[in-house]
Amino acid sequence: MGMHEQLASMLAAWKGSFRAFVRQLDMQGTPHLSFSKITSVEFCPQRYLMEYVERRRLVPEPAYFRKGRLFHELAARIYRANRRRREPNVGNLHTLLARTTKGEDHDHLSNALQLILENVFAGWEVVAVEEPFVLDLGEELPVCLGIVDLILRREDQFAVVDHKSGMNFGKPDPLQLVLYKQHVGRHFDARQCQTFFDEYRWVNNLRRIRKPAFQRTEIRVRANAWTSTLKRIDRAYRKIRKIEQSGRAEDGGPCYMCPFKNTCPKVSVSYGSWY
Repeated sequence: MGMHEQLASMLAAWKGSFRAFVRQLDMQGTPHLSFSKITSVEFCPQRYLMEYVERRRLVPEPAYFRKGRLFHELAARIYRANRRRREPNVGNLHTLLARTTKGEDHDHLSNALQLILENVFAGWEVVAVEEPFVLDLGEELPVCLGIVDLILRREDQFAVVDHKSGMNFGKPDPLQLVLYKQHVGRHFDARQCQTFFDEYRWVNNLRRIRKPAFQRTEIRVRANAWTSTLKRIDRAYRKIRKIEQSGRAEDGGPCYMCPFKNTCPKVSVSYGSWY
């Protein structure tokens, strides 16, 4: 049994959370890649060293991490109800927010909840919500682990959706959707698969905004996207191997955008001046 089949079997039998599964693999030293690992080393080798080799934890955890997870939980509960052909229990969702958030965070998530409900995909069957996967990248690369926020189907047409939240609309990396599309193509034998980013902007009052707080963007994945994606992953993996083998990393990356900026021993002078 190859590593891909072995990990896929382990994941299928796993009873805990996907995050706990990944932590176990890390503790065992089982090689694997992920969208987060790839973009971390691309962003800054020093960040990768701190995050995935030294396994530093942010204490206290940034509030936007917790808020992002809660946002994804809201979307997942809504689409799980949709999958069962039921209306989501909105009262329970508001109770969850009342119990776990307060102040501005509560306002942001309450408004995001309203936007999710208003912009639910219509005319599609919900195939899977927060589906974990193990993707074989070939003999030269470790497997890639990930979790798809939402998989939809309409007749022979599939769609994958990734939810994003933040203070502003960003420029989401299409690499994530390329990986998702590859998984759906293999796992469901999907010949056609659309790819979407659903972005939600944190706002205090939906009635007073001057620009949209939600946007849905379909990303057109090129025919040669998988080939170029594998090349990109290979470049990132070469950097990762160098860092993991040497225990050292080069400087680089925009420090002001890094969650480790306050504890990084190589934070740039320019960041300190800007801050």
